[in-house]
Amino acid sequence: MIDRILSSRWALRVLALVLTLVLYSVTTDSTASKTQESGLSLLGNDTEVITGVQVKVLNDSDGIVISGVPSEVTMEVKGSRNIIKAMEQQGDFSVVADLQNVSVGTQIVKLEPTNLPEGIEATVTPAEITVTIQEKITKEFNVEPEISPQLIATGYKSGTPTSDVDKIKVTGPRDTILNITAVKAKVTSEQPLNETTTIKTNLTVLDNNYNKITNVQLSKKSVEITVPISKSGKSIPISLIQKGEPKNNLAISSLTSNVSQVTLEGDEKELDKIKSLEVPVDVSDVSGNIIKKVNIQVPDGIKLVSAPTINVTIRTGEKVNNVREETNEQNEEVIESSEKKATDTNTEAENNTTDEATTSDSETENKETNTSSETTE
Repeated sequence: MIDRILSSRWALRVLALVLTLVLYSVTTDSTASKTQESGLSLLGNDTEVITGVQVKVLNDSDGIVISGVPSEVTMEVKGSRNIIKAMEQQGDFSVVADLQNVSVGTQIVKLEPTNLPEGIEATVTPAEITVTIQEKITKEFNVEPEISPQLIATGYKSGTPTSDVDKIKVTGPRDTILNITAVKAKVTSEQPLNETTTIKTNLTVLDNNYNKITNVQLSKKSVEITVPISKSGKSIPISLIQKGEPKNNLAISSLTSNVSQVTLEGDEKELDKIKSLEVPVDVSDVSGNIIKKVNIQVPDGIKLVSAPTINVTIRTGEKVNNVREETNEQNEEVIESSEKKATDTNTEAENNTTDEATTSDSETENKETNTSSETTE
């Protein structure tokens, strides 16, 4: 039977037609199903999370300060993908914290999405926030210039810095304003200052623990600080003094320093008394030519402005040979002196002997002459 049907041309045509209808039916149902799912997706089955949604605060009061409101939140939206994409592109949606007619204190506020297109549902995270409402006050503070000693060049000193604005008004929450301890104007510079300079700098508000306060408003954010600079102290020449004796019977031939003078600060009358600053150089550990670091000591009540150490070049020479030569020369001089004294003594003795003999002969001759005269008479 089946063989007859398969051998019949008309039977094969009918079978092919039936198979074609079946395949068409299956394909049509699949396409319809996909179309239906796509349509449902466009209508509201899509979900997307949007981050960085800005929070707007609704409040018309100028006498309060509100804290605790986040600047951005996360929002999950449901609806048509095309509508969501259009909404993101336009960016006209936001989240609102309604704080109209609030009183001072702590309150819990609900965050609500606004300007959502029709058919879009949204959930905000966090849904609620805790806010603090404080009275806004304004208080005036002195501007305190601040300059680091390291900012002044060596050999110079700074006077009292002054600001072009003596006082500044600070506005903010009552508790914060009452906790302010100072408004500082810190002076900074890339190079050490060696002349009077005016520098523009920002103001910093500090609390009782000297932490920086940022949630306040200043009547002026920056000021100009003038720093008077003048030369510091007095330049005093130094005098190197040898202390101790070098090793190995050496002698110190010279002491020279890399600086010839130092700068001192202190009472002017005390500085006028110092004509030269003696710097002892210990050579007891020296065994040859060296460069030695030597600390500079200053009198009590005097401050050393320049570097606290100097480099002293110590040069040595032979000491033993010089001593021997000097000793030999001295010995020769002593011997020559002794020989000369001996010669002079002998000569004087001989002269004395000759004089005595001559005197005796004269006396004898005189006596004989007198005797002869007496006999003749």
